[in-house]
Amino acid sequence: MPDFVLPEILRLTLVASVLSIHDLSRQTGLEESLIRYYESEYPTELPEKILQGNSLFFETKAVAAFRRVHLRHSGQPTADQALAKKSEGFARVLAVTSGKGGVGKTNIALNLAIELQRLGKMTLVLDADLGMANIHLLTGLHPKHTLKDILSNEVLVSDLIMDGPEGIGIIPGGSGILGLADATTAERTRMVEALGEMEEAADIIVVDTGAGMAAGVRDFLMAADQILFVLTPDLTSMADAYGLLKALHGQGCKGRLYSVINMVTTLRQAADVARRFGECVERFLGQQVVNMGYLLKDGTVGAATAKRMPYAVLDPKARVSRNTANLAAALVQESDPQVKLSSAFKRYLGMMSGK
Repeated sequence: MPDFVLPEILRLTLVASVLSIHDLSRQTGLEESLIRYYESEYPTELPEKILQGNSLFFETKAVAAFRRVHLRHSGQPTADQALAKKSEGFARVLAVTSGKGGVGKTNIALNLAIELQRLGKMTLVLDADLGMANIHLLTGLHPKHTLKDILSNEVLVSDLIMDGPEGIGIIPGGSGILGLADATTAERTRMVEALGEMEEAADIIVVDTGAGMAAGVRDFLMAADQILFVLTPDLTSMADAYGLLKALHGQGCKGRLYSVINMVTTLRQAADVARRFGECVERFLGQQVVNMGYLLKDGTVGAATAKRMPYAVLDPKARVSRNTANLAAALVQESDPQVKLSSAFKRYLGMMSGK
């Protein structure tokens, strides 16, 4: 590679990793004048700006920092503060899963949580994907703790919850709960107490599970209140999802079953995938999978991932964002309005204890 190319690559990398005040305003939804005000009033709570050429730019982590400042300044609670206010019943646990990787499951889980929050549901996202725990990467956050740190008794539940976009709470390292089959009784008790605190506080907990048929994943899906299968038009996606559901059926799965069709190019294609999957499940397993919607292919998803932010925040009016908002509304309408009196996490750990 010619020597003169390297400085140019470095320059482009630096430019891509910083934000102008216009970029920051678009990503946070704050007016530029309000950003300037927060800079003058809360300088110690905001990251220092970066000098490039003759101009000052913001780091990408400034997006989350300005949102936190705005929430507090406007009197809105941060995620852990909001959690402390809800006291009756347990959160509904919605497990987002798939039979295979590469179907957009994690992106859907994150952006669905944002849309549920926008509908007034206090929502947490638990990143429980054993192999690819990366929700924090899609939000530009850097977790200091994971759920496993609970076992050391040095971390409080409130320390685990990161303030995510639109006020959602993000719990990193949730894959730790899927490894509790080998944990001691004391460790299981400590973990279920922590998870119980979260369940009693939130309205909905969206769990991004691992793809595939690992035993830990299946056991957790058995305990979830609702299971959302992410499908694509790819035949292997449907076949693998059917295989996973067949295994759950064999274990006596009682959760409500839903599907969402991702990466489709037309509504007819989405309807065809939903129909074929639903008919197959009903014919051979005698169970009903309710289709809750579809997500059309949209370049906004790739653009948002490159910027390490959710697509529902980057462009709320994009068609994929509108599709996700429709999915959230359908799931809320489908939910039982009665107070939920049992804990999904306690059911899961009960299964682990019985093995």
